[in-house]
Amino acid sequence: MPAKTAYQKQANKRTKDALRLRARFDARVRKAATQLIAALGGADDARARLNWVNLLYGVDISTETLLVHDLRTAGLGGQLGGLLGQSEPGEELQLFNPTVNANDGLVLGLEQLFGELGAGPTPTPTPTPTPTYGKTLLGPNNSTDEVTMAAQAGDSFSYNPMSTGGSAPATMDLYRNGQQLASVTYFDRYNGQPFRFANQLGAFSGVFSSGSVSL
Repeated sequence: MPAKTAYQKQANKRTKDALRLRARFDARVRKAATQLIAALGGADDARARLNWVNLLYGVDISTETLLVHDLRTAGLGGQLGGLLGQSEPGEELQLFNPTVNANDGLVLGLEQLFGELGAGPTPTPTPTPTPTYGKTLLGPNNSTDEVTMAAQAGDSFSYNPMSTGGSAPATMDLYRNGQQLASVTYFDRYNGQPFRFANQLGAFSGVFSSGSVSL
């Protein structure tokens, strides 16, 4: 027997996948139909009880919802029962006739209908590079000509030095969850520039800004 071409293999795979899908949802339809028949039977029992309550106590309570009323009067329960009785799962025999080779034995194009055109693999996010800093001050107290830090021993404050710009003094206080960690005095040329503060709680990034800065 000659080997199957790529075209024939594709045809066989698509056929088998489609048949499995048909069987899966046939089972779901049968289960849902059976449950609906049982539900309509329960609703009919409730209707009979409410009818009797109305007669016994002289009240006028609606015996069924509009949806159940419409389904009952349409005879849906009886129709579903009859249809289920006319067929059984797996009764549709499938004869696998050999697929005649075509398209020069080449596979056909991918199709959305067969689930072959998914979203594709999730792209791997490009990691954000960790910024590097040219100067690091170590606590408890350390300073350069432009920046002074007051913090706990072992804390660090990293930034990139700037040789030009404004030289007006500014101060920012660094807070984490409402607790002050450090105070930094600097020249206003640094406003808006990034920095990193690190202590025993972790490393936190921020930008120079006069006043209170939450990390």
